[in-house]
Amino acid sequence: MALAALIWAVASRIVAAQQSAPGSVRGEVMDTAGRPLRASVVRLSATEARTLSDARGHFAIDRVPPGRYELVASLIGMLPVGDTVVVRSGETTWVKMVLRQPPIRVETLPPRVARGTRPDTAPSQVETIDRVARVARLPMLRPRPANPAQRELRIWVGGGLGIPMQLLRIVDDGGRIRGEEILWLVQTLPDSSVDPRWRAFMDSVPRWLREEFHCGPVATDTTHHAEAPPGYQDQLIAVCRVQFAREPDWRSVLTELEQHHVWTLPDASELPHVVRRRAGEEVVTVDGVGVTVEGWNGSRYRAYTIGNPDQQPMPEFQDAWAMLRLVVNFRSTRSAATRN
Repeated sequence: MALAALIWAVASRIVAAQQSAPGSVRGEVMDTAGRPLRASVVRLSATEARTLSDARGHFAIDRVPPGRYELVASLIGMLPVGDTVVVRSGETTWVKMVLRQPPIRVETLPPRVARGTRPDTAPSQVETIDRVARVARLPMLRPRPANPAQRELRIWVGGGLGIPMQLLRIVDDGGRIRGEEILWLVQTLPDSSVDPRWRAFMDSVPRWLREEFHCGPVATDTTHHAEAPPGYQDQLIAVCRVQFAREPDWRSVLTELEQHHVWTLPDASELPHVVRRRAGEEVVTVDGVGVTVEGWNGSRYRAYTIGNPDQQPMPEFQDAWAMLRLVVNFRSTRSAATRN
């Protein structure tokens, strides 16, 4: 009798242990197109258990006590989704979580200023442009060039994470049209003690520009900014001119730019903007590119800037986008080869 009681007690404990053994929750997080979503936060409600999905969208939460839970997956820019899961002792519960983007509402905002009322006597980012122009030894254009009888365009393209930036300069003296492509960058020059790898690259910039971009001599200057954090107070300005094996047809380049109204396009602030709102917040392009144009038309200087022109449907933005593409692709489309 005592032996039977002992056997029953041991068996009861084994059954109880089996019933309370933890389980696990595994699954995948994807979007509505079936693409895996990396770094989604997956958590079990009423517990502290949480994890992140991997590059394949997979996740795993182990050692979960048996029971019923609410599983929630979330990711920045997506609507969170929840699902009820039942975790059984010693078993793995598989769940597929599909995240959806919130609906986007499109609005057209009016221009910030009336056309023709914005001061256009200096470009945006004038300090940077003037510093680059000084290092490149460009003649004065603003407010009036030394030779006011000739026309001149300077099309600055920059932004985003890529370097170097580009400047396309075209001069029309009434009989001959000439031009040049200038590459430039303005970058922090850190102390070797705080960022040795980036400092080593910055020290190699002149050679890099000559070898990778077929530049001629590289002009440089360094400026000091005491208000910046220690170790990051110097800036390098580097400028070089692309050497073409065959001189581009600058007349046709100017004709193409004029087809896109390069002399008369308004500033972006004078144009309506289409904005996309998701869950009440504007969808913003964090990384982008813009074009700034300086022009002397023979009697007057003016400047304008249009950022991220590919993001807007209005014809003025499309003209700016065409000009931007012309500058970005200039070396590959206007000359068969460049000198080494």
